[in-house]
Amino acid sequence: MVKKPIFLHIRKKVRFFLVLNTFFIIPNITFAESKIYWNAQTDVFSIQSMSTIREVLDCIEANSDYIFVYSDEVNSRLSNKVSISTSDNNIDSVLDELFEKTDLEYKKNGRQIIISAPTPQQRTNNSSKNNIKVTGNVTDEKGEPLIGVTVVLKGDSTVNTITNLDGIYSINVPNRHSELSFSYVGFVPKTIDVDGHSVLNVVMVEDVGQLDEVVVVAYGAQKKESVVGSITTVAPEKLRTGTTRSLSNNLAGVVSGVIGVQRSGEPGYDNSSFWIRGISSFQTGTTDPLVLVDGIERDLNNIDPEEIESFSVLKDAAASAVYGVRGANGVILINTKRGQVGKPRVVVKTEFAMTQPVQLPEFLGAADYMQILDDILLDTGQQPKYTDRIEKTRSGYDTDLYPDVNWIDAISNDYASNERVTVDISGGSERLKYSFVAAVYNERGILKRDKTHEWDPSLKLQRYNVRSNVDLKLSPTTQMRFNLGGYLQDRNSTTKSISEIFSKAFLAVPHAFPPQYSSGEIPTTEEPNVWAWATQSGYQRTSASKIETLFSLEQDLKFVTPGLKVKGTFSFDRYSSGTVSRGMNPDYYNPATGRDDEGNLIISKKTNGDNFLGYSKSGDYGNKSIYP
Repeated sequence: MVKKPIFLHIRKKVRFFLVLNTFFIIPNITFAESKIYWNAQTDVFSIQSMSTIREVLDCIEANSDYIFVYSDEVNSRLSNKVSISTSDNNIDSVLDELFEKTDLEYKKNGRQIIISAPTPQQRTNNSSKNNIKVTGNVTDEKGEPLIGVTVVLKGDSTVNTITNLDGIYSINVPNRHSELSFSYVGFVPKTIDVDGHSVLNVVMVEDVGQLDEVVVVAYGAQKKESVVGSITTVAPEKLRTGTTRSLSNNLAGVVSGVIGVQRSGEPGYDNSSFWIRGISSFQTGTTDPLVLVDGIERDLNNIDPEEIESFSVLKDAAASAVYGVRGANGVILINTKRGQVGKPRVVVKTEFAMTQPVQLPEFLGAADYMQILDDILLDTGQQPKYTDRIEKTRSGYDTDLYPDVNWIDAISNDYASNERVTVDISGGSERLKYSFVAAVYNERGILKRDKTHEWDPSLKLQRYNVRSNVDLKLSPTTQMRFNLGGYLQDRNSTTKSISEIFSKAFLAVPHAFPPQYSSGEIPTTEEPNVWAWATQSGYQRTSASKIETLFSLEQDLKFVTPGLKVKGTFSFDRYSSGTVSRGMNPDYYNPATGRDDEGNLIISKKTNGDNFLGYSKSGDYGNKSIYP
């Protein structure tokens, strides 16, 4: 505990003493809106105050012999305003009323009063003991129950619930003075003081302005009031959180009703599988939602988040019916950035991030591993076989002959890293508007490399994104749009399967052989040397590119009938990829059996390798899509 901050002590305590019929009365000193009288003989207070808790305590200190002591944490909680009116009450009654709407506690030690805040555990225990259960129903102005209204305890969003099918809710609040906030799409949010009531019925009023907003639905638009619950619109800023390569990895936890599963962290193969409102009933076909970028079916994962202007998820038939069976798994609508009228606007952004595995198992050391094997032999009536090796392994006597290997540490770094640099240029006039977005993304995985080689088999990925959109008004009623976008991606990795490397590393024993002997030989047994798989097997590079184009012409036919328009769209997309593999098969040796008189390892060759990089090229793969 420390006395409150020094600036609260730089003051003069002015006291005037009057003798009147043997009573000593100290007249009040006014602090802000606080008036306090203290009867020194009976030790009672009369207080009129509408100020902060801190100011009331200061005023009590200035007008009495009481001193308050509290920590910095408590000091940060004393800025709440209170209204207190009391007459001829002792200090306990005054403080009880002052702290009534807080969780602060106090302890008296003579004229010194120590104010404290409960620990998180105490707060949890107190909350569970003092909770008040509040129930009620939420309806609209017509008395119809509202389903799914969010009810939140003001000041603590972790205490929340929603109304059921009958519009009924039930929630536990910490005290009779708690406040509940009610919110629902299309209705004005409402906050209500519990005020000791156990039943609280709420009538919510429609927010007409919000329901008149228009959202994009398929090939047209609808008002929000028509599709409440059917559409989730995600702010592009939420999709730009973090620096992941794949946009699908940013959806989980951002969009309600979307389930996302990321099965790999390998650069280039880290896309998430995701489902909208659960898994589709069409189990024999794809369960992926339909993704439309500027109205054209395209891949979600290689779009840079900076390219996105709006992102909507159509979750049920009310919004996605126009797509028929293709919309059965939900629809994602993405509109890329377009220019706005105004001076050229240039935004440059750079981001850097480091990532690491969330959790890895702790592996037994070689000595402990062999000790367990010996214990098993003893339990089965056999002689232990590792006694001598255990002691030499513990002492680090000869790490070539008595290794202690954590194979996960041998093949991987602690951290992976990535960075992204983006340039966003936009502007235009009433006649011509333009938008240009370019991005460079680099990612390095956690797989280690052998720096004695000039070639690099580690996991790396580099991607370049470009998107340019132009809107040209050919006449007052004719508008042309041209979109050009795409990406170029290069990926580097070892020639071995990453999943198999890590699977074998998890199963490898720590005492059989080291990753590489100090003299340079690579040992192995029937089980592979996963370090050699990761660092000595060569490398492969995969390049992929895609070009996306869209041309549209829209004619307003309002001279025929108001609201009538005709629009034609043509799109051409082309994708291609190819892989170059430079594999190598090194010499492998049997584990060393000892050292000769000169101290050299006694080893024998197990298999002959190539010891040079080979060359192979997979056939270029490509496709093209035309959408008239």
